[in-house]
Amino acid sequence: QILMTIGLTFLIIGITNSIFGPTSKPIPLPAALSGPLDIGFRAVPAHYILVIGCGALTALALWFVLERTQFGTRIRASVDNAAMAEALGIRTEILYAAAFALAVGLAALGGVLGAQLLPIEPYYALRYMVIFLVVVSVGGAGSILGAIAASLILGLASTLGKYLAPQFGDFFFYLTVIVVVFLFPNGLLGAKD
Repeated sequence: QILMTIGLTFLIIGITNSIFGPTSKPIPLPAALSGPLDIGFRAVPAHYILVIGCGALTALALWFVLERTQFGTRIRASVDNAAMAEALGIRTEILYAAAFALAVGLAALGGVLGAQLLPIEPYYALRYMVIFLVVVSVGGAGSILGAIAASLILGLASTLGKYLAPQFGDFFFYLTVIVVVFLFPNGLLGAKD
């Protein structure tokens, strides 16, 4: 699945590069989101507040759907043992299509919200794919809460590291990855063997 995803990424990069060219495209913010918002002790761009709020709501909704609904139970059963799920009457091909559609929708939402934070250019996905995979691995396979915890821990380590010692770049990010994987081989909230 991961190799197919990477292959599709290269295909989409090639098509996008042919149509739009290799340079980044600026996307202006709506007027309501372009100014700062005073949160008491600091002024923060309004767009950042929107991104944080949408991210938190999306993570909560995704956790609820996958952990507390029949759809989520069926998805997890199909991923764990597709043959058994089919024997129980679960239409795995429909579930996989629905999960893919959900993933595409979430990726589109992330792209729209993040267009002002990261430059939009054909190699956007490839540039950050390794980081996305590392965050999911550190969080623990199949754990939404683990991915959230990993993204917060690794993001904090990266930001603090670049602030305190900018000459080291991503060193603190990868050092934190190594320490967490050493302490939690199955991920922060991954299933135990």
